[in-house]
Amino acid sequence: MQLWQEMEREGLEELVFCHDPHSGLKAVIAIHSTVLGPALGGCRCWAYASEEEAVRDAIKLAKGMTYKNAVSNLPYGGGKAVVWEMPAAVQANNLDTGNQDSQDSKRATESTADPKTVKQLPGVDPSGSQVMNLNVSQRADIFRALGRFLERQNGRYVTGLDLGTTVADMDQIRMETTYVTDTTGSLGAQNDFTAEMTAYGVYTGIVTSLRHQGVPSLQGIPVAVQGLGKVGYALCRHLHAAGARLIVADVVPERVQRALVQFSGATPADPAHIHAADCKVFAPCAMGGVLTPATVEELRCSIVAGAANNQLSHRELVVRRMQARGILYAPDYVLNAGGIISTAYELEGAGPDQIRQRVAGIADTLTQVYQRAATSSIPTADAADQMAEARLAQP
Repeated sequence: MQLWQEMEREGLEELVFCHDPHSGLKAVIAIHSTVLGPALGGCRCWAYASEEEAVRDAIKLAKGMTYKNAVSNLPYGGGKAVVWEMPAAVQANNLDTGNQDSQDSKRATESTADPKTVKQLPGVDPSGSQVMNLNVSQRADIFRALGRFLERQNGRYVTGLDLGTTVADMDQIRMETTYVTDTTGSLGAQNDFTAEMTAYGVYTGIVTSLRHQGVPSLQGIPVAVQGLGKVGYALCRHLHAAGARLIVADVVPERVQRALVQFSGATPADPAHIHAADCKVFAPCAMGGVLTPATVEELRCSIVAGAANNQLSHRELVVRRMQARGILYAPDYVLNAGGIISTAYELEGAGPDQIRQRVAGIADTLTQVYQRAATSSIPTADAADQMAEARLAQP
């Protein structure tokens, strides 16, 4: 991996490598942009197969946050922290070859999860992912160490919850710095509020997309929801209440069974093939990469609108093929911005009702995306990028 070339290609401002021998912390802080304000984005903890994968993910996610915050008209740039949970196989190899960093950390992890492998399993939901296989004391030391690195950034980056991290982790970071959200007592830490706001934003976007196609309501409309974690399940609640006919899938059978009991009329689908369900709306709410050149040809919906990040694999091919097939794509970072909108406005002192009103504004943003795409005869994904880039050019 050519780091300088990668940073230049993605427009990254800063890449910070964090290593604390005492705790065993290995982390990357990627600050993509501070043009609009401090970089804001969560802290992810995952058992990446290699250091290179961890770095690439941090850069990709940080750039995504820049665009999400910009298109949502938030006064923040984009950043991401990634804590690398060393897979057991890699750790053992390092120990065998006398790698001092690995010996210092003394971390007995057992997870061998590879994000690339997970992304190939449709229906895997981020909210059901593993967290570090460490005892409480080890984990606390790691996140306190990360907090010290964040403090040195002096406010250029503010972190929060993400895949594989917990409120307790954010509390440990808070012991070393104030540049952290989602700590105990915050809205982001209470009763899945952030997930609820994300789901509400996606629901709002689905309604907006249907109206764009001349469909006035969700009553009787078949919607296929892939992934029934916190966000996917909350989305199902909104859809069911509005009269939608649900088709549901998840790799965890208990989640599917719960949905079938809770939402009358819902039907199950194979998580590996739910994208091909006969429906009006396909809502991917699990891991990314579900929209590939192959799966796009199998879509039987007229709208793709879901909560998953980075839904597009082989982006240019996929977005143009959806456009050619007449499938309306709601760009993921526009639709799933409810969580970051919630965090941003809580930082400004807003309460739950004000935050919900702000999240409802996703409908207006999405309408602007659709209008720009139609006027310029370009894919909706390109229209969203143009809107974000225009905001970045005029902070």
